[in-house]
Amino acid sequence: MPHTLNAPRSQGSSKVHTQVVDAIGQLIVAPPFGPNTTLPNEEELCTRLSVSRTAIREAIKVLGAKGMLEAKPRAGTRVRPFEQWNLFDPDVLRWINQQHMGQALIPHLTTMREIVEPAAAAIAARIHTPCQIEQLTQAFTLMESAQDIHEWVSADLRFHQAILNATNNPLIASLGAMIASALESLLSTNAQQARHFNEALPQHRKVFEAIRNRNSEDASLWMRAILADTRALFPRPN
Repeated sequence: MPHTLNAPRSQGSSKVHTQVVDAIGQLIVAPPFGPNTTLPNEEELCTRLSVSRTAIREAIKVLGAKGMLEAKPRAGTRVRPFEQWNLFDPDVLRWINQQHMGQALIPHLTTMREIVEPAAAAIAARIHTPCQIEQLTQAFTLMESAQDIHEWVSADLRFHQAILNATNNPLIASLGAMIASALESLLSTNAQQARHFNEALPQHRKVFEAIRNRNSEDASLWMRAILADTRALFPRPN
């Protein structure tokens, strides 16, 4: 059955534009569409979404800038290969995580974390400010008091973002904001697969104490331990 989405007609142009981009973005990542497929033509998209051709064309331009679509005369609008998508775009990550495609990103996200987070923890230990250590303290306190998996994941995400922020490097800090939705999904998966949702609390305490005590070597070491346990939760490839 065709994937049908509807967007209201009677809304401001800006809101309609956002809704159309979101609707087509969700269409791209859901069967029967996906990488290397061709989207329905403009007329069919107009009917599906109850919007004008202009709205469809503007949305396709936006999604093209995100690396997801390529429109060519007489060839239609084609979904680009997955590796060409801008995976640091929050919208793209959100759409992917709404579908099973998000699971395929988890090992890659973990590899990126293994590269970035131990170094970020070491930097944070050396140069954090009193305000930043207070933010990290608050996040860890929330992890300690978490009563269920939802509270834990929210606090865990806040903890890791606080470490990235404490590097005082705007590029590293912005990385946490960009991948927040994917990281939240990963942390949730980790907590669900662990024997208990807060099983990793002792290791997080070690990272927290090392950063607070300005011990960069231990901060990096314990962050690597957390990520090694995260990777161990993945099924081994056949």
